[in-house]
Amino acid sequence: MEEMRNVDLVEGHEGLMCVNMEWGAFGDQGELEDFCTEFDRAVDESSENPGLQRFEKMISGMYLGEIVRNVLLDFTAKGLLFRGKLSERLKTRGIFQTKFLSQIERSSEPQVCSSAD
Repeated sequence: MEEMRNVDLVEGHEGLMCVNMEWGAFGDQGELEDFCTEFDRAVDESSENPGLQRFEKMISGMYLGEIVRNVLLDFTAKGLLFRGKLSERLKTRGIFQTKFLSQIERSSEPQVCSSAD
């Protein structure tokens, strides 16, 4: 949030304004190359707009599931998950939805049991 007196593009000086920075295109000129993982690159290369909106692809919920799917593929290929046996379904682009990350995180929280359980 920014104070209105600091926002030159609109009239008025009272209150606050939410400013959308539109950072999604940050990194399109290679600024993020040192921070991109092989998984970020895989998502970017298979996207509808390779080389563009790279920062968004690294952090946005729209792409996190696909990043995780690529991590799972890599770990499985290295024998670190699923006894090294890759399912055909996991090979399907877009099959691992970002909402699954929240569900997994929620399911790992300690369960509180009452004495009636």
